[in-house]
Amino acid sequence: MTSSTTTHPVEIKTHPIPPAILEEIESFEDEVRRLDAGEVSADLFKPFRLQHGIYGQRQPGVQMVRIKIPFGGLTANQLRRIAELADTYATGVGHVTTRQDVQLHFALLKDVGTIMRGLAEVGLTTREACANTVRNVTACHLAGVCPGEVFDVTPYANTVALHLLRNPLNQSLPRKFKIAFSGCRHDCALTPIHDIGLLAGRREDGTIGFRMTVGGGLGSAPRIAQVLREFVSTDELIPTIEAVIKVFDTLGNRKNRNKARMKFVIDKLGFEEYKRRWEEAYVAMGHARPGREPINLLHHQDDPVPLIMPSSPSSDEMPGVLDDGQGDGAQGNGHSGSETAYATWKRTNVVKQKQQGYAAAVIMLPMGDMTTSHMYFVADLAERYTNGNLRTTIHQNLILRWIPESRVEDLYADLLSHGLADPGAELVEDITACPGTDTCGLGITSSKGLARAMAEIFPPGQVPEDLKGVDVKISGCHNSCAQHHIATIGLHGVGKRVRDHIAPHYELHLGGHVNGTAKIGQMTVKLPAKNVPAAVSHLLAVFRRDRQSEEGLQAFLARTGKAKLKEELIPYTILPPFEKDPTYYYDWEGEEEFTMEDLGPGECAGGALEMIDDRMLEAEQELYQARILAEKHQYSVSVNKAYRAVLAGAKALLVTEGVDPATDADTFSEFERRLAVKGVVPTSYQHLGAQMSDLGPKDTTPEFSAAKISFARGFVEACRSATDQIGKDLKLAEAEKAKETGTAEPTTQPDQKDAGPAAAAAEPEQGVHAGVTVFDLRGVMCPLNYVKTKLKLEMMDAGQQLEVWLDAGEPIKNVPMSLRNDGQKILAEEPLDADAAHYRVLVEKVEA
Repeated sequence: MTSSTTTHPVEIKTHPIPPAILEEIESFEDEVRRLDAGEVSADLFKPFRLQHGIYGQRQPGVQMVRIKIPFGGLTANQLRRIAELADTYATGVGHVTTRQDVQLHFALLKDVGTIMRGLAEVGLTTREACANTVRNVTACHLAGVCPGEVFDVTPYANTVALHLLRNPLNQSLPRKFKIAFSGCRHDCALTPIHDIGLLAGRREDGTIGFRMTVGGGLGSAPRIAQVLREFVSTDELIPTIEAVIKVFDTLGNRKNRNKARMKFVIDKLGFEEYKRRWEEAYVAMGHARPGREPINLLHHQDDPVPLIMPSSPSSDEMPGVLDDGQGDGAQGNGHSGSETAYATWKRTNVVKQKQQGYAAAVIMLPMGDMTTSHMYFVADLAERYTNGNLRTTIHQNLILRWIPESRVEDLYADLLSHGLADPGAELVEDITACPGTDTCGLGITSSKGLARAMAEIFPPGQVPEDLKGVDVKISGCHNSCAQHHIATIGLHGVGKRVRDHIAPHYELHLGGHVNGTAKIGQMTVKLPAKNVPAAVSHLLAVFRRDRQSEEGLQAFLARTGKAKLKEELIPYTILPPFEKDPTYYYDWEGEEEFTMEDLGPGECAGGALEMIDDRMLEAEQELYQARILAEKHQYSVSVNKAYRAVLAGAKALLVTEGVDPATDADTFSEFERRLAVKGVVPTSYQHLGAQMSDLGPKDTTPEFSAAKISFARGFVEACRSATDQIGKDLKLAEAEKAKETGTAEPTTQPDQKDAGPAAAAAEPEQGVHAGVTVFDLRGVMCPLNYVKTKLKLEMMDAGQQLEVWLDAGEPIKNVPMSLRNDGQKILAEEPLDADAAHYRVLVEKVEA
């Protein structure tokens, strides 16, 4: 897709492409020709394409080009070249990412080689911006000018990035690997969520170095990094990093992509054993020998422009000054009603540098997007007002540094003339959002559409002081490209099927942060996409209603707790049927009914977890309605709702057994037989059927209603406690003895033959064919067919085989893939009948 070309009078300076890089680009072009000729398959070409930073979009036939920008450092000349390429070969729009990269979308594969050449001529590359490699090395965008930094981390980030680029050590890692550098205690580069995080420090003797943490990451299993070394001297920096990568390369899981990140290596080994392995690798790689050469730093030319009249204004004269040494660009939200537009922008977007007489100004790019004309214009500004350099930020913005303070107002006027003077940069109104379903093949929901819908809640430059330090991040799926796990208010997209329709939803995570002691936000509730703005508005209203004196939102969320917050938000979780309100089944800015068909096969363990979560939400909704009805003196109906809450909680836990009972009686029976006797809930909740069968007389008393609601609440909380600890292994832990309040003694689990007709009917047919157990799961829906297969395999020995019969469609697409992700070996996958309505899958049990 090509847009009309925007001409620009400034000539782009280029240099000859180094022979090795030219050969690399020519090799890529040769492989594209082979792909077009049918000499190589798309599956074989894909890893090669990703290694070169080229990512397939959800739209067929076009590519996303990811340009690697170490520490976010760009020159005006490089930005003009990106603009030229975006205009000629993409859509005329560039997207700044949370890793400080720049992405171009809708590029044709035949043009990618030309794009690579154009980038190489100005010293840029796409190499290793994707794939199982070390991704872009990020750093604070104020590094070198931050008033509170220990030292400038820029040359170290640049040196590490260039050292690892095309380095044989990281060309085929088990999974992607991320590194970040921060220069001050505010940790603007978010080091705790990286595979390697490096936080600047200084010893008492003046020696500078880094506090190194390892094993952080977000995605579907977020982890906060742990301290590997309290102090790494600058000369030890690269050897220490290399040893970490070596351990990951050696021990990372190459069979299961979902367990391949370094955080899982640490989980499996335990941190002390991991440290021992790192020490072994450090010595084995020869890094422990004496006399090692000091680090050879690659310096980034970033000299200040001359000051015509050096000045030293006071904080009153220069709004945006950070008196506490904070260097994150967030200047606070307080403002007076009479404040001019310029004063608002200056207060929120401008930071005084540690160098006297200079300031830095953040240019807010809504959700990271900038047009070609904007790129050309900002490049001109960088040369007109500063030294020709600029940086991208991890909050998806651009920043100009080294602006003489006397010229800040002139810069504002220029930015305003091109629509680039929005206030609120890097503050709560500057919502972070990934591309979502706009372009990403993994996106589930329109994260950008939701971000635009939430703009009314957080008007730029007008957000009250009580939201200082708050941030909002929206990811279109669980992979957390927008880093929703560490946001005060984080959201990630999911889908929820209701009969023949799917509604876009978001899981709401609250209380995440990195500044200070890092914390992953708590997943609190799942909301229909259309209800998210109203739910967030209500959350803020509750905060202002119930907060203590001077209490910020982060502290309020921590003190209030998940249970109370969820209770406040439950009304916003209710999804009307399609027939009643079809708008809920359209995504934000969507013109067609929401679907997930173009996402390809689903991961069954994730589907089972979603099914569990949906049923727990149903239980909590029923409890909420029971309480409201009781308050309105409708006691009989409130008891019925309490009964329904217990049923939904029981059915949620039964998903882990691959069971979906059709009747209430079967639900109670199966729960007792399969789960209550295992101790997954306290003993007071055994014999559920008997305890809930008495729904009381028609005119139920308030006391009876309160007792039943209390029982239901306790049971649902026990179920939630059990489900909160479930991972993708779908294992339920025993309830803690301290939580057991009843006196009933556990009983032994009965044999299948004694379990009664309902239980027997729930089991699929089994048989033996050619010495292999046959498991007939025809007619069993996803993800229960996967759960049943998983449970069956757990009872088998390594090397034994199981033949599973599945329906066509989702079952045959999803179950084999999920079993492979579990590390099982699929030996055969073929139609069971002539019309391919059913399939036979032969699985060999692999030792865990």
